[in-house]
Order: sequence, then structure tokens, then C-alpha cells
Amino acid sequence: MSPIKKIILGLFVSSLIGYLEWGNKREFIAEIEFNLLLKITQTFEAFIHPLVLLPLLGQSVLLISFLLPKPKIWLVIIASTGSALLFLMLLLIGLLNSNLKITCCSLPFLVFYGLLITRRKSLNLGN
Repeated sequence: MSPIKKIILGLFVSSLIGYLEWGNKREFIAEIEFNLLLKITQTFEAFIHPLVLLPLLGQSVLLISFLLPKPKIWLVIIASTGSALLFLMLLLIGLLNSNLKITCCSLPFLVFYGLLITRRKSLNLGN
């Protein structure tokens, strides 16, 4: 497996383990997305929110990029940036609230995102 494929797979999998806590509810992003997809006809307005739409579109494009023989680096960067916005917000929330679970669950995605950004030129992909 090529290095870009490893990074894309890492980005996709780590985007599912983001952790949220609000009130007395606690869920991983994968659980929230699964529940939203099950109720898509009932809660279509929830998909319009940017913090739902951008990461979901980003995950979809990451999955498609992973399946392509030669993914385009610019497409992977754009797709992962949508999710990175959410994970940076989660990191900030985790740090401000001293919530170790939220902070630790946001770090894997941000590490893979950092690898993608810092090694984008050495991945030697066709633009």
C-alpha cells in the first residue's frame, strides 16, 4: 500500500473516532453519523449544518480517493480540511474544558492531517 493510501485510510478511520460530550450524552462521530443516516428522511435539516455537511462530504471523498488507483493530492487535502475544521474545534473544546477523552480522540485525525500537509510534496502524486 502506498504512503498516500495509508494516510487516507488513517484520516478516514480516525475521523470516525472523534468523541463528543454534551449534557449527559456521549457519542463517537461514527455513532452520530450512523444515526443521522438512518433518519435521513426525518432529519434532513441536520445535514445542512456546516459542521455536519463538511466532515461527511470529506469522509465520502476520502473513501472514494482511497479506492482510486492514483488519488489526487489536492482532492485529499480539500476533503480532509472539511473534517479538520471539526477536529480542531473538538481539540479546542477538549483543551478548554480539560476533557481528556475529547482531546485524545481528536489527536489521531490531526496527526494524520499534519502528515498529509507536511509530506504532500514527497508523496509524488499526479496533480
